[in-house]
Order: sequence, then C-alpha cells, then structure tokens
Amino acid sequence: MNWSDEEINILKRYKETDNKASDIYKQLILNGYDRTLKAVRRKIEKMNLGKSTNSEDGFNLPKILMLDIETTPIAVWVWSVGKQYVQPNFIMKDSNDKPMDWHVLSWSAKWLYDDEILSDVLTSKEAIERNDKRIIQSVWKLLDEADIVIAHNGDKFDLRKLKARFLSNGMFPPMPYKTIDTLKIARKEFALTSNKQDYITKLLGLEEKLETDFQLWLDCMKGDKKALLRMEEYNRHDIMGLEQMYLKLRPYIKNHPNIAVMMDENVCSTCGSSSIKKHTKKYYTGASAYDIYFCKSCLSPHIRGKSNISEKKITYRSTS
Repeated sequence: MNWSDEEINILKRYKETDNKASDIYKQLILNGYDRTLKAVRRKIEKMNLGKSTNSEDGFNLPKILMLDIETTPIAVWVWSVGKQYVQPNFIMKDSNDKPMDWHVLSWSAKWLYDDEILSDVLTSKEAIERNDKRIIQSVWKLLDEADIVIAHNGDKFDLRKLKARFLSNGMFPPMPYKTIDTLKIARKEFALTSNKQDYITKLLGLEEKLETDFQLWLDCMKGDKKALLRMEEYNRHDIMGLEQMYLKLRPYIKNHPNIAVMMDENVCSTCGSSSIKKHTKKYYTGASAYDIYFCKSCLSPHIRGKSNISEKKITYRSTS
C-alpha cells in the first residue's frame, strides 16, 4: 500500500523533532492509518531520515523484543505434599467440567531502547473463565514482528508456554526469530550464587522485581480486578529489569545473533554500532593468529581476519 502525502509529512517529523519511530507510529495510528511499527521504521530508513547511526537510536536495528509472561498454576487433587508425579486426570475440573489447567495471565514486552513498555492482562471475566485467547493473540503479533526475542528462561518456559497456547487456541506459529535466553548466559558464563533474575538485578544494582506472593496468583484466578492490575504492574517491572540485565550481560554473550548480518552493514555484530576499534592484542590458535577488535559502544570483543602461522618461518629458542 502506497504512503499518502499526509503520512509522509508525519514521517518527516522524525528528523525534524525529538520524536522516536514509536512516536511517529502512534501519530499515524491516531490519524487513522493502519501501519505497523516495523513498516514505519523501514520507511524512515528508506527515506534516509535517520538522525544518526547510533544503534541506540533504534530505527535501523533489527527488531529486538524483551518478553516476560505470567501464568496460572494448575489446580490438582493430591494425597500428600512434596515432590511427586501428578497424572493429568488428577487435574481438577470446574462446574462446567472444564479442566482447571494453566493458562497465561499477562504478558509484558519492550522493544530494545524504546521507552514504551507494552503489556496485556486478562479481564476479570476472562480470568474467571480462564480464557486467554485475546492476550495470546496480542502477544503473537509482537513475536511475529520480532527478529530477536530476549527472555529469562525464555527458551524453556516463556516461548514454549506461548507456543502451547498458540496451538491450544488454534493459531499458527509466528514468523521465525532468534532467541537470547539470559538464564542460559548466566549459567554458562558465570558462577553466580543464584541465576534468578531478581538476584542478578540486585547484584548489579538494576531495576528489582516487585515484592509479591502466591496469594496474588490466587486472587487473579478469582477475577479480582485490583489483583489483575497488580499482576500487570509486576510483569511490566520485570521487563525493565530484563532489558537492563541483558545490556550488562551482552559483552559476555559469545553466540549472540549476528546483528551485522541482519543489518547488512559493517558494524558490531553484537549491538549494531559502527564504533569498532582494533586492539593491539591478537588471538592465537594452534595454526593461526587473529586480529581482535572491540566495540566502544557495547564493549564486546570480536575476532576478525587471520594470518596462518604455519606459513611463517619457525624459530626455535633454547629451553635451558
């Protein structure tokens, strides 16, 4: 669909004002235009309206999504407490003979570097009926737009849980995306006392989780409006801490999705910045020597280029 003259004039405000791409997107929506944020960013780039090539400006980066979800527990019949195998037929049923299985209560998300925090939570009626289809559809749209999704324990929990609900609600999968699981990074790269997000954010002096307890989940399942709003607030708070934690862990991520390939530019493969400097140190393997570069923006080290040591003259030195 072609862009109208009015849309073009709104887009030009990106360069002329302090507006971000997300602000321009909102202005277009308010003026009755049906555009996605991804389409707005691409059009801004195509029109060469960029204010700078700084990766934190966000418009020329791949779509990197911070994500966190909250789910309900499963209501089951058991004869004792403690670790045990609970069979599916032990799941309790409601008055309509519907299993009281888990479902999604709320989700929160944020595009990297954007100020706006996105979220959705069940209504009181939806919570009582355990109907999460509406909020599952809303989070599906974000995942479908994302190039990279970042979550703490996301590979094992958040993303698999969402795929289960997509399947249960008769939906097809969103378009493919890369994932970064900050829990996996914490476990692999460090020997922290705890790998929980709350512990790491407190350790690093970042945004901490809101205090809550299991009663909040029980109240949400009853459809308590205040509890549902509190759950959404709790979820949104987690997203702020997740982004800050990711940025701290980022220089240590050895298998970070290659941002440079996604941008098709000669930039830092971790953050997309062009501020890359060659280090005096080299990295050596058994047969080759590699130049080391580091990004002055995200401080990630990179190994590029090589010279084959086996082709050089070998010198010997005495061991005595």
